[in-house]
Amino acid sequence: HSLCVVEPVLIVHGGAGTVSEDRIPGKLRGVTLAAKVGYQVLARNGSVLEAVEQAVRIMEADRFFNAGYGAALNIEGDVEMDASIMDGATKATGSLSGLRDLLHPISLARDIMEHSGHNFLIGDGLLSFAVDRGFRFLEPPGQLVTQYAKDALDEWKASDQSYRSGEGGTVGAVAIDAGGNIAAATSTGGVTGKRVGRVGDTPIIGSGTYADNTMGGVSLTGDGDIIMKVCLAFDVLRTAQLTEREIQPVADELLDAMSAALGGTAGLVALDSAGNVAVAHNSLHMSWAYQRGDTVAYGASKEDFNLMPATDSPFDSLPGAT
Repeated sequence: HSLCVVEPVLIVHGGAGTVSEDRIPGKLRGVTLAAKVGYQVLARNGSVLEAVEQAVRIMEADRFFNAGYGAALNIEGDVEMDASIMDGATKATGSLSGLRDLLHPISLARDIMEHSGHNFLIGDGLLSFAVDRGFRFLEPPGQLVTQYAKDALDEWKASDQSYRSGEGGTVGAVAIDAGGNIAAATSTGGVTGKRVGRVGDTPIIGSGTYADNTMGGVSLTGDGDIIMKVCLAFDVLRTAQLTEREIQPVADELLDAMSAALGGTAGLVALDSAGNVAVAHNSLHMSWAYQRGDTVAYGASKEDFNLMPATDSPFDSLPGAT
C-alpha cells in the first residue's frame, strides 16, 4: 500500500449556515486563498500538519470568518475560541477551548499536540502553556472583536434568542500528501450569544475533527451542540469504511439523519485515504475550496461547483477586497 502515490489535495471550509449575499464574495476569496496557501505547503513537500495549520491561519486572520479575528461574541461581548488538530499517521491530537486574545488558536492547538504531553488544555493551564511556548497574546485585550460580530450579537439579543446558527463560520482544513498522510484542523469562535465557557464540537476529537490515514480526514461546521451528540466526524469516516462506500453519500445521509433526529444543520469537508474529496452540508450555505494539481474548485451553496486555475485571483476586484 505504501507504494501507492496519492495526488496531494488540500480542502477547506469557511463555515456552514446562512450567509447574506454581500458576504459570499469575501468568503469565497478567503477559502480559495486558504486552499492555495495550504496546498503550497504540500507542493513544497511540507507536512500535512503544516498545510492544514497554514490554511486555517489564513481564515483566522480574515474578518469574514468566525475564527480568530471576526469570531462570534459570547453573551458578554467577548471572543472565546475553540480549536483542534489531528495527525492521521499517529492519531496525535491537540485541542483547546475558551481561548481569548490569540489570533491563531490553531497554532496553539498544534503546539499542545506536539509539546504538552496531553490532548486538550483549557483555562489557566492553557494560558500558562501558551506563554511558556512563546505565544503572544494581544494587548490590550478585545482586538479580535469586529463591528460585524458586535452587530450580530445586538441582533441576537433583540431576537427571541433561540440559537439559530446564523452564518456559522467555523473554519477547517483537511489535507493528504503524496505518501497518503492525512491531517485535519478546525477553529471557531463558537455561536453568537453563547454562555461564557460554552464548548462546541470543534475541539472535540471525533465530533468536529478527525484524521486517520487508513480512513480519511474530516472537519465539521454547524450546530456544535448537536454535532457532538452523534460524533459526526468519526461516524462519517467509520461508516464509509465499514460499508465500503464513498464518503460523499455517507456524509449526506448522516447529516440528514442527524437533523431529522435532533434538529440543527451542519456541513463538512473530507478526504478519503485515496485523496477523493467530499463536500456536504444541509445548511443553506457553506463556503469551501480545494486545490489539486494546478486547479482550485470552490463553492458556497448547494449546487455550486466552480473551477479556476490556481494562478487566478478572480475575487481581487470584488468590493471589500483587502
